[in-house]
Amino acid sequence: MSGRERSLLAWLMAAALLMAAAPAGARILKTRRPGQYQELALTVGSGFEYETDSEESEYGYPFLLEYGLTEALQLSVEPSFVAIRSKPGQLGDNASGLGDLETTLEWEFLSERRYRPGLTGVGTVKWPTAADPLIGTRETDYSLGVDVSKEFVRCDLDLNGIYTFVGSPPGVPLDNTLEFSLAAEWHLTSGLDLEAEAVTAAGASGRFHGAPGTLGGFGNLGGPEQGQSESEFTLGLAELLGQHLKLEEGAIVKSDGSWQAVFGWEWDFGEGR
Repeated sequence: MSGRERSLLAWLMAAALLMAAAPAGARILKTRRPGQYQELALTVGSGFEYETDSEESEYGYPFLLEYGLTEALQLSVEPSFVAIRSKPGQLGDNASGLGDLETTLEWEFLSERRYRPGLTGVGTVKWPTAADPLIGTRETDYSLGVDVSKEFVRCDLDLNGIYTFVGSPPGVPLDNTLEFSLAAEWHLTSGLDLEAEAVTAAGASGRFHGAPGTLGGFGNLGGPEQGQSESEFTLGLAELLGQHLKLEEGAIVKSDGSWQAVFGWEWDFGEGR
């Protein structure tokens, strides 16, 4: 790593720590598939998320630590900080603090070939680290899913299915969640991609997961209400600034009328993208 790259990384990490002192929370996206193993398969990242509806606004800073254990196995650790602010005239409460911690293990059990897609199993545990009940349920969630991915010359596609066993707090039985997503990433230039994702979910997990590799992969703080279905659509851009740094920004629109603005960055310590 050159001196200039070290300086840029230090500046970005300092900015992320400074932002964490303000209202925050959520999950950063994942942009490298398990098969893309490198000598030092470590990625760090952070970002900013803002969501609003007629009753309240939510602010979040997602953080990411992602490590390739082998060519086929990848571990992600995703802490967050969350703030909820009630709109003027509303009776809702305010809250801020650490969000739930997520750990994800991805295993690429069928690698991609020219005429077949890659298949990756995904297992996620959401640990109840949020102290405030407005931010988390204080229960552990377990998610199992599979990601079907295929790279083309100008476009990459991901089809994702996830089932979440939702931990129910005392006296509040919650339905498990079944979620499907379809994501596409178009390579406009060598350093600029257009990202889009459609997600639909039923149940009451309180969050969307989305497909790895898109802005929709941020942990959204909304999610479907108990026993209902909800959908969302994401559109954004991804810029590669050199071999190691990636920036992403976009917007998410939900079927309930709420919307989200998201921004994130990632630094890949490997040989570059």
